[in-house]
Amino acid sequence: MRWTATNVVGLALFTLLCPISAIYADEAYQVDFHHVLLGVPQVETTFFDRPSATSKAALLYTLSQSCILGAINPKDGSVVWRQQLANGSGLLKAPAGGDTIISAVNGTIQAWDAAEGRLVWGWRGSGEIKALEVVRDGITGRGIYIVTQAVGTRAVIRKLSEGTGALLWEYEDESADIPHGLSVSKAGVHYVALHPGLLQGSKIRVTTLQPSSGLSLDSVTLAADKDIYHATSLILMGSIASHPLLVWPDRTLSNLRLNILGSNHIINAKLGAEKGNNLDKIHIRAVSTAEDTVDLLVHCQSGMLHWAEVYQFKITSQTLDRTYFIRTTDYDVTLFSSTSGQNLGQWPIQRKHHDRMIQSPSISHAISEVVSRGTSRYAVRVALLLSSGDWKLVHNGEESWFRPESLSGVVAAAWADVDGQEDLAEGLEAESHSNVVAAYLHRLKRHANDARRFPSWAKALPDRINASLFSREPPSEARDSFGFHKVIVGATGSGGLFALAAGEKGKIIWSVQASKIEPGQRWPVESIEIDKDHALVRIFGGESLRVNIKKGIIFDNQFGSPAQSSKTNLVLPDISGAAVSIQVKTDGSLGLPKSCHLDANTIVVTQDQEKVIHGWTLGGAKSQLAWKFVTQPNEKIITLATRPSTDPSASIGKALGDRNVLYKFLNPNLLLIGTVTTDTFLASFYILDSVSGSVLHTLTHPNVDATQPIASILSENWLAYSVFSTISDGGAVDTGDAFPASASGHQLVVAELFESSLPNDRGPLGSKPNASSLRPCADDADSPGNNPYVVSQTYIIPAAISSMAVSTTLQGITPRSLLCTVPFLNSVIAIPRGFIDPRRPVGRDAVAAEMEEGLFRHSAVLNFDPKWALNHMREVSGIQKIITSPSMLESTSLVFAFGSLDMFGTRIVPIGGFDILGKGFNKIQLIATVAALAVGTGLLAPMARKKQIDTRWKGI
Repeated sequence: MRWTATNVVGLALFTLLCPISAIYADEAYQVDFHHVLLGVPQVETTFFDRPSATSKAALLYTLSQSCILGAINPKDGSVVWRQQLANGSGLLKAPAGGDTIISAVNGTIQAWDAAEGRLVWGWRGSGEIKALEVVRDGITGRGIYIVTQAVGTRAVIRKLSEGTGALLWEYEDESADIPHGLSVSKAGVHYVALHPGLLQGSKIRVTTLQPSSGLSLDSVTLAADKDIYHATSLILMGSIASHPLLVWPDRTLSNLRLNILGSNHIINAKLGAEKGNNLDKIHIRAVSTAEDTVDLLVHCQSGMLHWAEVYQFKITSQTLDRTYFIRTTDYDVTLFSSTSGQNLGQWPIQRKHHDRMIQSPSISHAISEVVSRGTSRYAVRVALLLSSGDWKLVHNGEESWFRPESLSGVVAAAWADVDGQEDLAEGLEAESHSNVVAAYLHRLKRHANDARRFPSWAKALPDRINASLFSREPPSEARDSFGFHKVIVGATGSGGLFALAAGEKGKIIWSVQASKIEPGQRWPVESIEIDKDHALVRIFGGESLRVNIKKGIIFDNQFGSPAQSSKTNLVLPDISGAAVSIQVKTDGSLGLPKSCHLDANTIVVTQDQEKVIHGWTLGGAKSQLAWKFVTQPNEKIITLATRPSTDPSASIGKALGDRNVLYKFLNPNLLLIGTVTTDTFLASFYILDSVSGSVLHTLTHPNVDATQPIASILSENWLAYSVFSTISDGGAVDTGDAFPASASGHQLVVAELFESSLPNDRGPLGSKPNASSLRPCADDADSPGNNPYVVSQTYIIPAAISSMAVSTTLQGITPRSLLCTVPFLNSVIAIPRGFIDPRRPVGRDAVAAEMEEGLFRHSAVLNFDPKWALNHMREVSGIQKIITSPSMLESTSLVFAFGSLDMFGTRIVPIGGFDILGKGFNKIQLIATVAALAVGTGLLAPMARKKQIDTRWKGI
């Protein structure tokens, strides 16, 4: 064949197009799911507002309890944009007619583009921001006004430029009064503070400043010390109309006081006069209906009753008249005229039934928006915050969307298999260890149970065939043949439990409030353990509870020990197989029941409050301290890693390119302990044998920044950890000559453990029939013991890694990937094992034998390839931990990432799906080809037989 230019160009185009098509064959956004969350919205910082003066549609803005500033599309509930702010209490304001929103958190003022969430400018001051007011009206003094107060100092009122955030002026309050609020009007800037009374309560002091210069104009003190006993009793209505108002109830909640800021005149109004009941609580809202008119809505609560009283305040005449407003209940939304009391519209709330809600939450707060569409048509949208922490929007009585914000802040999670795959394996194992008759009877029972599922299986068969032929997801009720449809059970810091369907794009199966947690507190969940069809949730302090995985029903709630010495409980089987609960105390010791009989070969490792690690040997009803790992006085433990519970090893050795074998150091009892000294900033990572307590190997790194994230992982015969340190002239251990003389940054260290440095050598214990971690070489006093041969390598990475995990498969045949969370990139990445193999040649190219192993030249810098990002183009925020689970396919591992905000789940194939057909495989063409071959064979078979017969007759 003669090669022409056309052939060469065609071959080149073919080789270029092949990799391009492979990029989009990874089933992105098909097998993964992402719950984009903001956190529980705060009442005071949630509102509807237009992103610009020319915009016709409004967005729903919120600053959540998790300090996430975000904008929600009211049409579908999707997140338009969001920003993570510093933790702490915050304020949020939107200037009327502006294109920015202003946030104030922990002394930092930031202006954000209302449409895109882009940071416009920022200002940082000292102290906490007590009040925030934004004014765009040039007549009243355009700018941003704030009140700040540091600990032990006086309050300071400042004015910032709205466009740049530059400081224009500041005024220091010389008194020691408690700052309460700030408001701006044509008369000036009104600063409200509480002055402690002589005997009880607090007086109200209002200082008026000049908007242009900040000079003090006037100061008025209101005698309200008989009413004001707490700062929450005083309500500042802000810049309502042209005159800001100050409203507060008296101590008995029977009268309402009202004052126009800048004057000393107080107006009184009777509360609850028509109901004749004593009030327990009131909430006040205000809206300006004209230049000199303000409508006040007073929500009154008394016992089991609650109602609204609406007042219209005439500023010019300073009178308070009764009028009407808008009412919203749990069952309908009613719109009233604010001037005549006429019912303008009523919409019954069509409440959708959410199967996931075990408990029916009540409405705790509502944010409304009303748009008039003619003389008698209105569009009413109400964003409802439920008592569970979830969020939903009702549009003219119809539920538009539902956001599960209560699932933010996950503290623990676990994978559960509820499809019966584990039960089948246990049944087959039981049959193999029984006699013939018992095994036959057991099999009959198993087949009878399978026959009960035949109707549902037959019903779902057409859908399964349709999904298989057209590469669609099978129905949820279909049998999980590949192990993809597992359940994720999780616990939130707010006291909630939930279950997600991993095979249905993270669908919420159920959600329940398991514990009542006070605001600002966190549910101290230690772990979640799966036992067949229920999950055991362990809480620090010894408390535990069980929940049914399929239904979400909580049972067997065991409270912890009232003694403060109890840290948690540990459940172990005794010699008869019965579960025994062992108390783990805060000092690291164990409390065993007197009647238990534990196996003498049981080892338990604990950690006390002083960062000392203990190793205990159990036997009968006694525990004995076997070893103790004690750090130096200036050394603290920062990480502790063990091998995962599911960590199979398919081979005891690694095959080299020259057909030799390096035997792996496989010890299921390994511990990886990371410490940092507080004076010399030296990080040490100890590989420990948890049976004997002996230190097998140590890696050290100087000049480590302990304030940066430090993560570690231990799997099979290798480990990895990340630190931020400075390397200079041999300062790092086992890094080779790949680094320059001095380098500073985030580093990823990978080490692999072998039994010997020589191929085909099993080390000092290779020829011994028995070995023990306590006495590895008892017959040879000169033997160094069974310490591993460690090969380690260090890489400089572009960003910090906050947590690590490894992919897990059923048999451990598939090479593992290192899963990392990168907060700076808001991403979860999977680094292939070959890229971080510590045996990669340093300073030279790989020879043929090394290339056959997949090794290539070592590089000191390991850049994060965008193809490693499991979340693709998504941004996953607040991820703090990753858990994995094997599927029924050896090529595939299930991954779930969670943390303080988002939840993300996917499945990965580290070396490709070698045991499953991809969605691009044309099954219809395969069936058509087989059918055509069958038809052709059927048609040609008679002709072939006739030809054979004719040939035989001719030969006679």
